[in-house]
Amino acid sequence: MENKHVRILRILYENIKLYKENKFEINFTATDRVSIPEQVYQVYKNVYSQKMIALAGINASGKTSALKLIYWAMTIVLQNNSLNENSRYGRDFIKDGTRLTVDFYYDNKFYELQSEIGIDKEAGSKRNRLFFKDEWIYVKEKNKVHTKKDYFVFDKHWWQRSTMDEAAKSVIKDDDSIVIAVTRDNTTGLHQLLPFTDMNFLMTKTDSPADVLHVFDPNLEVLKVYEGDNGDESYQVKFKGWEKPISFSSPFMLSNVVSSGTIKGQNLIENIRSALKTGGYIIVDELENHLNKELVRMITNIFKDERINKNGACLIFSTHYVELLDFVDRKDNIFITRKDQHNPMAIEVLNYAKEVKRNDVKKSEVFLSNFIQGTAPRYEYIRALEDSLCEA
Repeated sequence: MENKHVRILRILYENIKLYKENKFEINFTATDRVSIPEQVYQVYKNVYSQKMIALAGINASGKTSALKLIYWAMTIVLQNNSLNENSRYGRDFIKDGTRLTVDFYYDNKFYELQSEIGIDKEAGSKRNRLFFKDEWIYVKEKNKVHTKKDYFVFDKHWWQRSTMDEAAKSVIKDDDSIVIAVTRDNTTGLHQLLPFTDMNFLMTKTDSPADVLHVFDPNLEVLKVYEGDNGDESYQVKFKGWEKPISFSSPFMLSNVVSSGTIKGQNLIENIRSALKTGGYIIVDELENHLNKELVRMITNIFKDERINKNGACLIFSTHYVELLDFVDRKDNIFITRKDQHNPMAIEVLNYAKEVKRNDVKKSEVFLSNFIQGTAPRYEYIRALEDSLCEA
C-alpha cells in the first residue's frame, strides 16, 4: 500500500545567520545500512525515513535553535504557512538571500522545494517582513531513484515562481510558498511542544484516559478540561481517596496540585496519538524535562514499535542527558550541536554516524568522554568554579 503522507527527507538552509559556513542541514533518511527494517520507515524500496531524530549537546550549543529551524521549514511544506506566521520560530536566523531547500516524498513522487527568501525593511516596523524572492519546485518519479545518491539529485525544475503567469501570481501572496500547489491536500500532522520546555500548561481539550493518567501518576483518577461559554477553561481533578473532584479556574492553580511531569505527559501522549494516526512529526525540546528516565524510554519505544507506529511517525527531540541516546538504536539519526571549534560565535551541526564508526561503544560514553570535542563541559571551567566556591 502506497504512503499518501508527506515524508520529509531533508531540510537545508544556506546563507543563514550564526551557523558554520552559513549552513544548517538535517537529513531525515537512513544513511547507514538498514539491517533491521523495523528501526526505520520504508518510504520506497531502498529509501527509509527515520522514526526518531535526536539532537544532543551541552548548554547553549544551539539545540533549541535547530528545532525551531526544523519546525519553521516544516510549517511551510506541511501546513502551508506563510513566511511571516510563527514569527517566534526560525525567522530570526534568516538573512536577505537565505535559501531554504526541503526534499520530500509525496503521492509516489520525489520533490525538492528551493526557496530564496528576501527581507523587506518596513519603515517604523519592529520586525522586518519576509517574502519569497523566487522559488523552484523539482519533481521526479519514484522509479528514477536507485541509490542513496539519487535522493537529492534533480535534472530540471518543474515550476518556478518568477515565471508564473499573472493570473497565478494574483492568487498567491509574496510570503506564501508555491509548494501549496503540491501539498495542499496533505494530511500529515505537525505537532510541537516548544513553548512548554520549562512551564507546562495542560493543552489537551479531551478527558485524559485512566491508562494515560496512571502511567504518570497512579493516584490520579480524573483530569478533565472544561471550556466555558466565554472561552475560559477550568480543570477538574480527583485523586484516589477523595470523595469528589475539585475544580480549578487557572492552569497555575492546577500546577499546584498536579505535577509538571503528569501535565507534560498528558500533552505528549495526546500529540503522539495524533502523530501516529497521520504519520506525522512531533517536536519536543528537552524531552527529559519533568520525566522519569523510564517514562522517556517508554516514549521512545512507542516510535520504535512497528506494531504501534505503522505510519512512520517521527519524534524529533533535543536532550542534555546523553544517556537517553542509548535508547536510540541507530547512529545516523543523532545530531550533535556544538560551538564551532575555530569560531565560538558559530553553531556547528554534526552527524554522529560520520564522527563515530564503532557500534560497540555506548553513545553516552562517547559524549561524556568528550571524544567528539565540545560535547561535554570543559574540565578547567568546572575546576575553576569549584575553586571559587572553595575560596568563598
